[in-house]
Amino acid sequence: MALIKTEVVVGEATTQVLVIKEDVVFDPPLYKVIQEDLAVEIGDCLVCADKVLFNGKLIKDIIYKGVGCERGFVEREVRWVEVTVPFAGFVDVPGAQVGDGCQVEFAGVKDCNFLIPTETAQLEDRKGPIGVVRKALQKTIVDVTVKVVRTEQIEVAVNG
Repeated sequence: MALIKTEVVVGEATTQVLVIKEDVVFDPPLYKVIQEDLAVEIGDCLVCADKVLFNGKLIKDIIYKGVGCERGFVEREVRWVEVTVPFAGFVDVPGAQVGDGCQVEFAGVKDCNFLIPTETAQLEDRKGPIGVVRKALQKTIVDVTVKVVRTEQIEVAVNG
């Protein structure tokens, strides 16, 4: 018999974290969202008794059509805003112990992502009023799946 060290899975669990960012400012004001790109980064993953704690950040890039008014003319241009929001959370993993390892299996946004206008305005154009957004509230649900592993020695049969 031979002894080898290997990682065994203690448990895996998924949780969700509501990430909110107030006062996302658009300068010039937002007329229309063209594209939103989301990324989630987990920086720390710490194991304690029956739980895993984590810290991360949500990074959202918003590409939008902005409008401004100069000398009675509405000027349209494409702009970009990056929103970075730190967050923290935890998930229950029965059997986890201090000293175990943590692996992030998934961290991302599946389908709950909202940009809610909080400050709007009307700009006058020769063709009529244009509704724009100056500030918004960002609400996103981040999904995080972690796996807890533990290094153990096991015996294996050796042919010989």
